Amino acid sequence: MKAHLPEYLAEFLGTAIMMAVGIGAVTLMWSQGSVMRELIPSDSLRRLLTGILFASGGTAVVLSPLGQRSGGHLNPAVTFAFWWKGQVSTADAFAYVLSQVLGALLGVCVVAAVAGSAARSVQLGLTLPGEGYSVATAFFAEVLITFLLVFLIVYCVNDQRFARRTPYLAGGLVAFLVFVEAPVSGTSLNPARSLAPAMLMHAYADQWLYLLGPLLGALAAVALFSHFFGRDQRAGCAKLFHTERYKCIFTDCVYTRVAAGTVVLRQGEVADKAYVIERGTLEVRRRGSDGAEQVLALLGPGDWVGEMALLLGLPRSATVVAAQDSELREVTVENFAHVIAEHPTETMRLLRQLCERIDLADRKLDLGQAGTGMLT
Repeated sequence: MKAHLPEYLAEFLGTAIMMAVGIGAVTLMWSQGSVMRELIPSDSLRRLLTGILFASGGTAVVLSPLGQRSGGHLNPAVTFAFWWKGQVSTADAFAYVLSQVLGALLGVCVVAAVAGSAARSVQLGLTLPGEGYSVATAFFAEVLITFLLVFLIVYCVNDQRFARRTPYLAGGLVAFLVFVEAPVSGTSLNPARSLAPAMLMHAYADQWLYLLGPLLGALAAVALFSHFFGRDQRAGCAKLFHTERYKCIFTDCVYTRVAAGTVVLRQGEVADKAYVIERGTLEVRRRGSDGAEQVLALLGPGDWVGEMALLLGLPRSATVVAAQDSELREVTVENFAHVIAEHPTETMRLLRQLCERIDLADRKLDLGQAGTGMLT
């Protein structure tokens, strides 16, 4: 756990920032005497703006260096989902949840210190069942909305068509849910988000539903995803926004971060995997009979590397080296068929790349340069 302290600290600070922005938005829009109540008399419009501000704070954190380092869970229900899915170790899950709760407390304390009586007039953003709704109704609402959020996240991070858009899609859903569901339960979606105001206000009545409801919703989301998409369990990562800038501490991450100069594939080795380049540039090199190494090609984002040797079961015919810091997505024999069957964009890109290589080889043969084709 000591080696992961930077990730825990990033999760702590990220949650604190999200909560400061979110509870600050609640205070701005709903506190007694707020100018926003006069400027925007419509409760629905202020609720929409509150949701947008709260969600935007979380999205910004996920996209920031803090979120890129920690994965940007910011929510015990999200961490619980990835832990249940087997992508976060028990020790890391415990540390993340603790960081999230402490970060939420810090964020709310900042708002309380800055806004004072205005923040206290909205009970520091305390979540409670809405007027006219029973505790049971609020509980099932929290289960449902957290199910929707967690299913969206788990699905997106495991589908390369949406993985890079996960923070935006999740943020958009949160804003929408606040708009339509807040009158029922307050739209917590997040045990840490509800626990922090409850602890600071010493108001624990009915707070159990904001702890148990999101966890049950997350569990249901993982169960449904595993039932329908279990064949694709190693398609993504437990980070909501994965970049090559920071290492990944999570289990079964398909992304590989390589520094410039790293040998990714070596000529002559047995092919057991291929890669799709997410970011960066790779050089394909081959050593000739005279011992000199020649650069055959430069590959960039979207290109495949190593796929022909993987398909044909042949040794690597070239060495591939990172020309700059890069991020690669691993494709194994086991999930190759799924990529081809379920991701037409990836399939078309692969076919186009293979055709280009064949065309290049044909043109070199016409020029009498046989033997310089590329087969990695």
